Amino acid sequence: MEIVVYSPEIAGNVGAIIRLSANSGVPVNFVKPFGFNMQENKIRRAGLDYHDLAAAKTYETWEEFIDMNKGAKLCSLTSKATEPYWNSSLNMYDFLIFGPESVGLPDDIRNKYDQLTIPMQSNSRSINLANSVSIVMYEAIRQHNVN
Repeated sequence: MEIVVYSPEIAGNVGAIIRLSANSGVPVNFVKPFGFNMQENKIRRAGLDYHDLAAAKTYETWEEFIDMNKGAKLCSLTSKATEPYWNSSLNMYDFLIFGPESVGLPDDIRNKYDQLTIPMQSNSRSINLANSVSIVMYEAIRQHNVN
């Protein structure tokens, strides 16, 4: 199981996700366009010195990602879904996809795959991207180690 972050907008979230990848051993894939310059200091600061330890790939487009991962089983993580992430065997997926901070995954990506959500209060709009990735990533690790 790997993480995919489609079109992230906040450099600090990307840095935190890179650090999560380095610490967990879970590969992460970033798909452009980005809402920031990949050289921003916020990425380095949030990722500390973990960049060389993370298994991170970058793709120029969604189409490139799909072409390079033909036949993979994907799942969208979205606030628009109703099925909680913990009700699914996360490791049956090759990739868990997260969308940009302000708008989430585009409908054409989100609707093409299974959809799971992180339950939250009804008056809440969303959870921070890096926090969402960490919640689901570590549940996948937990499930892997239990089974």
